[in-house]
Amino acid sequence: MANKDVKTIGKDYTLSSLIRFTTPAILNEFMINCLYTIDDGLFITRYVGTNAESAFSILMPLFMMHGAFSALLGGVSTLVSRKLGEKRDEEAKGDFTAILLVSFALGLVIMLLEFLFKDNLLRLLGATDIIHPYAISFLNISCLYVPLTMLGNMFARFYVPAGAPKMELFSTMLNVSTNIFFDWYFVVYRRIGMVGAAYANLIATTIQVLIGILFYSSKKAEVGFAKPSKNLLQLVLESCRYGLSTFFSNISVGIGSIISNYSLLHFGNEAYLAAYTIVNNISFTFMSAFFGLFGASGPLLSYAMGERNKKKLNHLLKIIFTEATMLIALTIVLYLIFSQPLAVLFTGQAAADIKDLIDYGLKIAPYGFLFFGYNIGARMCFTSLGNIRSSTLITILQEVIFSNLTIVLLPLIFGVKGVWFSFLAGNCFTLIFSIIVVYANRDNYGYGRSKVAYMVE
Repeated sequence: MANKDVKTIGKDYTLSSLIRFTTPAILNEFMINCLYTIDDGLFITRYVGTNAESAFSILMPLFMMHGAFSALLGGVSTLVSRKLGEKRDEEAKGDFTAILLVSFALGLVIMLLEFLFKDNLLRLLGATDIIHPYAISFLNISCLYVPLTMLGNMFARFYVPAGAPKMELFSTMLNVSTNIFFDWYFVVYRRIGMVGAAYANLIATTIQVLIGILFYSSKKAEVGFAKPSKNLLQLVLESCRYGLSTFFSNISVGIGSIISNYSLLHFGNEAYLAAYTIVNNISFTFMSAFFGLFGASGPLLSYAMGERNKKKLNHLLKIIFTEATMLIALTIVLYLIFSQPLAVLFTGQAAADIKDLIDYGLKIAPYGFLFFGYNIGARMCFTSLGNIRSSTLITILQEVIFSNLTIVLLPLIFGVKGVWFSFLAGNCFTLIFSIIVVYANRDNYGYGRSKVAYMVE
């Protein structure tokens, strides 16, 4: 009977069982980014043009803002995982339901603001006269389904705490395949350009939300709908505490995108921006696997903290970073093999004029994977453990200080090509401080030589 009371995220894992548990989430992150990159390349770059691809780059900080607020409220997933470890199941379900309502309401507010100030937003994001018509065509429609986007993001964050990491992969695959089909229908067959791409996103997001509603309504879900928690203010504050690190990360990436866009347009032109966008999309497709690994393993750490199980916590940290090392090596090998063929597949003849720029960027990108993987691992694990101070420190160093400093300074020193090295340099500097922070916490979680585990948040 005792085994029946143990949640999926509370089981004892070995390295092999951890790999099996996290693989769906890793594939989910990889596939969604891969297919969205194919989506952009096959349909936007090929059939609308490289200026349309540049428009997506201009809009990316806005999409990152949506992700940032989802991450901030999604911090409740860590809280829910911990409460499950403390056997407070109904309270965890109430928190889950309440944060969904808050997310939807926030999405309505963002939708209204984007619709009213869309022209001002595009000017702030740096849209040129050439890019503006493509960007406004997409934004006119995309801003209307922000509430659905917020719900879809929130559903995705709770599949692992709900004991169904494979459900996240299924939902993502259905979302992306639907998006690709309707992109073909609207962009290629109907020839309505960026408007068609926005319609495709709307349909795919709607299906993703419907799948989430059906799943969390099921009795099989270990986290599902229940009477919402009443103290919304306290819940939001707790959510912000756990989600602050990822929030900063998304906001900082968005700000970095704006800065890099300005640098590329200032030192280069729209062609440089399109090439940079394509290389970033391909590179992030491979790097996204790390978010899958640490996103899936995070609830395991939170559950162990809820149990106050020092032995399990120490063991989990060791096998998680062992898997991370294996994943880093794998992503670098796969990138070296497939990045060039993917660039050709995604862009075709439509981007032939920027081929040399793309090739240059692809040669530099994989060197940053090693530093990036461990930095992401350190900060996401600290978040799952409730150590918000350490997580936020690494996030600020990685996403606010070093990333933006390198984006600004390297182009000033080396010209527009310096932007290509900003990711590598920023993560290299961050890793030094990540190691220091990890070492400083060695006796807090029991991975130091003393084997002491104070488990202080």
